[in-house]
Amino acid sequence: MSRIPLAAAFMCVLSSLPVAAQTPAVTFPGARIAFFNGQRVAIESETGLAALAEIETFQTEASAELARRNQALLGQRQQLQTQSSLLIDSARLDMEHRLERETLDLQRLVDDAQKEFQELQQRLDGVFLAQLEPAVAAVASDTSVHFIFDRVISPIAWADPTYDLTDRIIERLDAN
Repeated sequence: MSRIPLAAAFMCVLSSLPVAAQTPAVTFPGARIAFFNGQRVAIESETGLAALAEIETFQTEASAELARRNQALLGQRQQLQTQSSLLIDSARLDMEHRLERETLDLQRLVDDAQKEFQELQQRLDGVFLAQLEPAVAAVASDTSVHFIFDRVISPIAWADPTYDLTDRIIERLDAN
């Protein structure tokens, strides 16, 4: 019961404090908005295609090296299985240790390839974005647009396709 009068007194004190002046909302009645599809720009522009080609080259080379090393390791395992009964204990243990080292080396190679791939992807993303931003800014200036959203990243549920600037952005990006 004593909480209700205390709360009422607290509200009275709060209501008597000066209120900071509220700034009127700023409106932009003539703001022009458009969008583009960043994913399409990445796979259709020359810059994006060059980056994808570099990634594919890396993946092909890394996969070939990993497959070669894995095949060699499988051959060594098969050799150990077929010759195990013929080998003396020290030779068999030596072969098992070599297999363990080769297995660890292969796992390290896989880990290194994954790390290199991530670094390559980050570097190429940075290069692509560095070239994309001026192209988007130039298209925005050419079309007198105030805001351009990437439809793939931004939460746009629907947009009129006439405001899609993807083709213009690809053209501008390729022109540079």
